[in-house]
Amino acid sequence: MNVAIDCAKRIGRIREQMERIDIDLLIGTRIVSVTFASGAFVPWRAAVLISRDGDLELINFLIDHERVKAESWLDRVTAYAPVPGMDMLDIVLRQIKAGRWDKGRIGVELGHSPRGNTGYLTSTEFDLLKAGLPEATFVNAVAVIDRAGYVKDPEEIAMMRQAAAMADSAIARVGESLEGGMTEAEVAGIGEMELRRLGSEYHWAVTGSTEAASGYRTAYPMCGTTQPTDKILQPGDPVLVDFHPLYRTFTSDVSHNFFLGKPNREQQKLADAYLRAAETLVARLKAGSTVGQVWQAVHDNLTKSGYIQYAVPFFGHGLGVLGYEWYPPIANSDEYRGVILEENVVEVGFLSITVPGVGGLRLECPVRVTPSGGEPLASTPLAVTVLDL
Repeated sequence: MNVAIDCAKRIGRIREQMERIDIDLLIGTRIVSVTFASGAFVPWRAAVLISRDGDLELINFLIDHERVKAESWLDRVTAYAPVPGMDMLDIVLRQIKAGRWDKGRIGVELGHSPRGNTGYLTSTEFDLLKAGLPEATFVNAVAVIDRAGYVKDPEEIAMMRQAAAMADSAIARVGESLEGGMTEAEVAGIGEMELRRLGSEYHWAVTGSTEAASGYRTAYPMCGTTQPTDKILQPGDPVLVDFHPLYRTFTSDVSHNFFLGKPNREQQKLADAYLRAAETLVARLKAGSTVGQVWQAVHDNLTKSGYIQYAVPFFGHGLGVLGYEWYPPIANSDEYRGVILEENVVEVGFLSITVPGVGGLRLECPVRVTPSGGEPLASTPLAVTVLDL
């Protein structure tokens, strides 16, 4: 796809957020921060240094240095090695002192998350920074990248559509291939092969790459993670798949549900309630709405249908470049309830309803926020697909 990202504009948005909280330098260590600033796939521990006065540098692991330097738009990519004097924090400290930011206000990314590979600054790294920069003032600057990447440019949305189209094709290929006697791992492999054929660069999800489940494994209470196993698909099973392609650092997250044969009465009842809730969620992702209003609308829908006790009480998360998979979640918490959705924000609509003995259904669909409601970036239908056996 011949689309160029305006990286200078992106860095400008970062510096606007730095100005807002009055920091002289940002040390970005989260995966999202390194990816967003460098424009490259950086799988190793790395740090990006962004100054308010114009300096910009990525510090990356030696064994991946030349590739990242070639693929990033940055002029300065410095290699580190895990040996005394050359480790990442050694170079970070050296560059900060050389730039004379050692007495300034320095933003770092402190926090915690249920996701394991976020890249927050570790306590050891923070101790080394404080010991090496005793006259600096440290500020928690997690919000800088989150807010700079919140609203997507048209070119960024085009990349996300491309990634979503890859997932659509993988789901379609799975639907053509599903039959009793296959294993969940085979199902996942069919979709993954299609993703690779279409150019997906990495299966990024922290939940274990592609997810697939069938039968009782779709219905674990409050479940939103199902790595594929050697369980064999049976006639009558609900089957769910969840794909996570990456295209030029931009992610997608698309799931779909199938029934192997005609669903029974309780399964059909679940499918109908799931579709109504999913349609409510997408429609409510409207510019000007708050996260709390979207959450409440879906909660009320599930309460009315009688499935609220079976649903994960969380209805979405942010999406963008690699690592951007949280802000803002559609969650009923003081931290996020008042966040206002803006046009061209992209949220993954999430819905998981699991009824033991009946089955479980999951929605994950990237949705662009518009003034009139949500616009799915994926073409995979919300409704469950029933396969005639």
